Amino acid sequence: MISFIYVVLWALFTYLMSFYVLGGFWIILWFILGAVASFLGTVLIILAHFPYMKYTKFSNRYKYYLSRSTSHWLIIFFMRLKIEIKGKENIPQEGPLCVYANHKSYADPFIVFEFMRRPTTFTPKMSVYKAPLIGLWLKYLGAFPIDRSSDRNTARAMVDAIKVIKDGMAMAIFPEGGIKDRNDEKMVAMRAGAYRVAMKAGADLLPVSIQGTTLIKHRAPWRRTKIQVLIHPVVKYDSIKEKTTSEVADLMFHIINDKLIQENHKAQ
Repeated sequence: MISFIYVVLWALFTYLMSFYVLGGFWIILWFILGAVASFLGTVLIILAHFPYMKYTKFSNRYKYYLSRSTSHWLIIFFMRLKIEIKGKENIPQEGPLCVYANHKSYADPFIVFEFMRRPTTFTPKMSVYKAPLIGLWLKYLGAFPIDRSSDRNTARAMVDAIKVIKDGMAMAIFPEGGIKDRNDEKMVAMRAGAYRVAMKAGADLLPVSIQGTTLIKHRAPWRRTKIQVLIHPVVKYDSIKEKTTSEVADLMFHIINDKLIQENHKAQ
């Protein structure tokens, strides 16, 4: 929807300016300016949705559709990503679920939107949650920030996150605790605490391997980057409920990394 609005505004600006102001070779200028004008117009339309975002439930379908549509617009026109997704059939459409993936780029949450069709929220770090507009949007999506400077705030956020997961909303978590190494696509850190929320919520775990995001910083926005996403079979809660969080973390670490190692060997 958002991509369609952006293109229509761009075309409309170019047409009106060339028809009513100056035509001919001036259309090149209007086309370039149209990209800026349509971007601003699209942003205003998105901002107009903020009251709706604020007063609707976290799991509201249109709210999530709008978020996915906005994310897709940014991916296509600004991040220039071509995403190939395998294993969509492994995504449970209902029930408590936590999604875990390697994290090497700020584009990773947008990539999650590409394959998660059911309402999904995130656990951003506090600095992202406090960012203007982005923080509000995350808040309206039911995101729960991780405040590493305060154990009390983190514990409070976890309690709220567990409630949301139990209500059937998926939670996407990057268990490395931030971007640790932008040049190595494998998970290089393993925070066992990132799995505590899934264990306490009695949620199934969905491991995801994302390949290619280390190249984005060298290519975007001028060159397209090919991203491969592999969605692994879900790890049922019943199969891990007797394990410690460290054991679960080790299991997920190997599931996600083994695929990335295999793909690296193929590339070589």
